[in-house]
Amino acid sequence: MAQSIFAVSAPQEAIRAAWHTFVSGEPLLGAPVAPHILTGWEKSRKYGVDPLRAQVPPVLGQKELEELCEANKALLQSAEPMLRMLEVSIRETGYIATLAVASGHLLAVVGDDTLMEQARAQYNIPGAERSLKTVGASALSLSISERRPVQVTGFEHYNRFFHEWRCTAAPIFDAGEKPIGSLTISSHISRPDMHTLTLAQSCADCISIRLREHALMESQRHLNAMLESVHNSLPEAVVAINPAGVVTHANQKAVALFSQIAQNVVGAHLEGLFSRPEMPRILQLVGRGQRETLELEVLSAKGPTNRMCRFEPIRLDNGTTCGMTLSISTKSQVIDIAKHVGGNYAKYCFDDIKGESPLLKGQIELARRAAASAHRVLLYGESGTGKELFAQSIHNCSKHHNGPFVAISCAAIPRDLIESELFGYVGGAFTGARRNGMVGKMELATGGTLFLDEVNSLPLEMQAKLLRVLQQMEIVRLGDTKPTPIDARVIAATNQDLREAVHQGTFREDLYFRLNVVEITIPPLRERNEDIGLLAHQFFRRQSLETSVPFPHVGADALDALYRYSWPGNVRELDNVCERALLMAGGAAITLAHLPPHIVGAATAIPCASPTSTGGIGGTAGGGRRATAFGGVATGVDDAYRRVVQEAMAMCNNNISMAAEHLGIARTTLYRKLKKYGLEG
Repeated sequence: MAQSIFAVSAPQEAIRAAWHTFVSGEPLLGAPVAPHILTGWEKSRKYGVDPLRAQVPPVLGQKELEELCEANKALLQSAEPMLRMLEVSIRETGYIATLAVASGHLLAVVGDDTLMEQARAQYNIPGAERSLKTVGASALSLSISERRPVQVTGFEHYNRFFHEWRCTAAPIFDAGEKPIGSLTISSHISRPDMHTLTLAQSCADCISIRLREHALMESQRHLNAMLESVHNSLPEAVVAINPAGVVTHANQKAVALFSQIAQNVVGAHLEGLFSRPEMPRILQLVGRGQRETLELEVLSAKGPTNRMCRFEPIRLDNGTTCGMTLSISTKSQVIDIAKHVGGNYAKYCFDDIKGESPLLKGQIELARRAAASAHRVLLYGESGTGKELFAQSIHNCSKHHNGPFVAISCAAIPRDLIESELFGYVGGAFTGARRNGMVGKMELATGGTLFLDEVNSLPLEMQAKLLRVLQQMEIVRLGDTKPTPIDARVIAATNQDLREAVHQGTFREDLYFRLNVVEITIPPLRERNEDIGLLAHQFFRRQSLETSVPFPHVGADALDALYRYSWPGNVRELDNVCERALLMAGGAAITLAHLPPHIVGAATAIPCASPTSTGGIGGTAGGGRRATAFGGVATGVDDAYRRVVQEAMAMCNNNISMAAEHLGIARTTLYRKLKKYGLEG
C-alpha cells in the first residue's frame, strides 16, 4: 500500500492503524475512532465502496445539472451571498468551499485556484455525486446523516485517496427543519485549521435562515395571491380602509366601480367615494369601528347610485381595531342572497302534478300555455287542491324560472303589517321597525314570480295600493318617498269566488280584472275520484321511502273506503290520511282499522252497487268490480289497481322482479294481475 507523503500526527497515526485494521476486515478493539466515523465506514463497506481505489462518482450532464439547479433555486439564491463571501475570504489560502444538496450532488465550488485544480481532478465539480454510496464516508455525507456539523480529517475518510484532506461540513435546513444540503470547507491536511468548523456552521446557519425567510416570503406571496383571488371572486366591490378613512386594499370590482372617480382607489379617502351628505355618518361609523349595514349614495363611475354598504371592523388578536372592510352591493345582489337564504325558490314542476282526470289534465294544459306567456294568472281552488303546486310549476316553466319565487299568504299576515311585508320600509318608518329597514316581498320577487295566496283576504285599502303597484310596476317603501321599479310576475290564488266577493263589495272589481287575465280552476278531489288510487299509491311510495317503512299492502276494504269518502280537505287531506295509516300499520297491511273513523263511517254510510273485491294496492288477490259514485263520477277499485300496476311496470321498464318488489307483492301475484288486466306482452 502506498505511503503517505505528509507528516502524520500521533492521533492520526492511531486513526490510520484503525483504518488499516478495518479495511483488512479485522475487528476493531478499543480503537480511538469516533462513533459517527465508524458508522460511516460501516455504511461505506455495506454500499460496496472500495477504500483502496480512486472512486469516480457519477456526474450529471449539463441539462440534468441545470434541472437540478432549477429544482434547488431557493437554496442557491439563499447560499449565493455566503459563497461570494467565502470566495473572497479563502482565496489564496489553500481552502475551497462546496455547496451540495442532500443527495450529495454538488451545486457550486469556490476557493483557492491551486487547490481547485486538485479538487477537480478528484471530481469536486458541480454535478458530481459525492455521496456515501459513491465515494464513501466524508464530511459532506456525515453532516447530512448526523444532522450536525462534522469535521473529517485525514485517515477518518473511508477512501485512501482523500486521506490528504481535512473537510468540515455543516448541514443546511429548510423551513421544516429537514436537512436539504450541506456546506463543506476543505483544505490539505498540512494546512493549519482556521476554525473551519465554526465558519462552516455559521455559513450554513445563515443559509438556513435565508431559506426560512424565503419560504415565509413565498408563503406570504401565495397567501396574498389566494386572498386576492378570493376577493376578486366576490360578487361585491370590497375595499379595506384604515382608521383615517383611507383605502388600503381594493378588489377588481371596487376598482371598476370607482374607475372614473379616483385614478387609484388604493390611497383614496372615503370622502371621494361617497356623496358629501353621507360623509358625517360614514366617518362616525369608521371612527367607532362598529359593524353596520347602510344604504348609501356611492359616487360610482356611472354617477351617483344607491348601494348597500356593509362595514365590518378588522380586529387584531388583542381586540384592537386596525381598520374596516367595506362591501358594496347592488340591491339585486342583496335580494338574490335573501332569495336563497329565505328559501324563495320553486321546487315543483308540472310533472309533479299527478292525476289522470280529464278535468285536471285540461287545467294543466292551460297552465302550461299560461307559463309560456307573461300574463297574470288567477288560480281558483279549494284548500288543499294544490294551488301553490300549480303556481310553482308555472314559474319553473316560464322565462322567470331563474329568478326568485316569493310566496306570501295574505290571510296569515296581520292587517297592520301586510303593507310593510309587501312593499318594505326604511329604517325608523314606524315603532318597532328594524333600524336598517326591510326589503318587501314584491321587491324580493324582482326578476321572478310573486305568488299571492288567498288574495281574497286582502283588506280593501290594501287592494287599492296593490292595484296601483300592478299598474305602475313600482313600489314605495313605507317611510320613503322614492319609488322603486319592480319586474315580477304576479300569480294570485283564492279559495273563494272573487266574482261573488266583488258583488258583495269585499273585493275591488278593477283589481279582480287586473289579476284575472288567465283563470285556472283546479278541480277538487271529489270531482276527480278516479285519481284517488293513483295519488294514494304515490303518497305511500314517498312516505315509505322517507320513513324507511316497507311499501304497504292496502286492503280492498281500505281502498274502497278511500274511494267512498268525499275529501273536503282534498289532496292535502288524502296525503295526511295515508301518512297516518302507514304509521298505524307499522309495515303491516293497511286495513279499515288504520283509517280515521270519519272515513270508515262515510264508507259504511254509502250503499254498495256490487260485491266488494278482495284486491287492493299491493294486494295478493284479484277480485270483482264495484262502482261507487261521488259528484256524478263513477269508478271502480279494479280500474285504480290496473293503473297502479301499469305505472309500476312502466317505471321499472317492464322488469317483473323490480315491479313486484316496488308494489310489495310476489312475482306470481304480479303475473296474475298482468294477465287479469290484459297487460301482458
